[in-house]
Amino acid sequence: MLAGTLYNNWNYAIDSFDDSTSGNDVGNTKYEIFGTAFQQTPTQLLFAINSNLSLEGTTSTYAADGHVGWGDLFLDLDGSLLGVKFVGNNASGVATTGLYDTVTTKTVAKENGSAWDNLGEYNNWVRQNGKTPSIGDLGADDPYFNLNEHVPNLIASGTRIGDVELIADLTGLGLDFGQFQATGAYTHVLAIDRTLLPAGNVKFWLAPECDNDITAHIGTLDPAPVPEPSLVLGLGGFALLLGRVKSRRS
Repeated sequence: MLAGTLYNNWNYAIDSFDDSTSGNDVGNTKYEIFGTAFQQTPTQLLFAINSNLSLEGTTSTYAADGHVGWGDLFLDLDGSLLGVKFVGNNASGVATTGLYDTVTTKTVAKENGSAWDNLGEYNNWVRQNGKTPSIGDLGADDPYFNLNEHVPNLIASGTRIGDVELIADLTGLGLDFGQFQATGAYTHVLAIDRTLLPAGNVKFWLAPECDNDITAHIGTLDPAPVPEPSLVLGLGGFALLLGRVKSRRS
């Protein structure tokens, strides 16, 4: 199920560069998502997004509240759905950033200015304007998403099970979207504790709250490394020795 392209220890999924929309503009708009990438370190899952949309979102005269922010990142592990809220959302019912389990989803595309009634209409509009819609590793019309509905973009409910960290300093990460001519104005990197994530095949997906661009990434999550037996035994021996010392002092 491994998709994307592996480069310098990062797995990349590159999205179409001209399938975002903003008003009557199509392609390379402020909502454009150029691609995503992920890497598994011994302790963390790192997930990167290259886009024209900042973490703070953007103003929009089409949105009910005048602002469009990022939606949430979803991880579908063979039908088990997790969600990552990495920035606050205006319309979300879940306020706290973090990793969520037992997730249900919702869409706020219409409230945030979507001019279309569903994904199929969105794809058709992009094509009518001479551009190429895609959803990262998925085709624009892939049956994973219902073409007669908007793609879900926010956590509706869930159980918070851990933190998410935003990494500001990308120096030394080896991340290079430019290798694929992905030249978004911003690169956002999220970090999640690997011990909180099950292993297996995974589909990541995310979009802005308006669904004016959507991307997905297919990959495989490896089991989180377990401590070396010698380290575990060493820690156990240290705890036993400490207990004996305390006993003698009693």
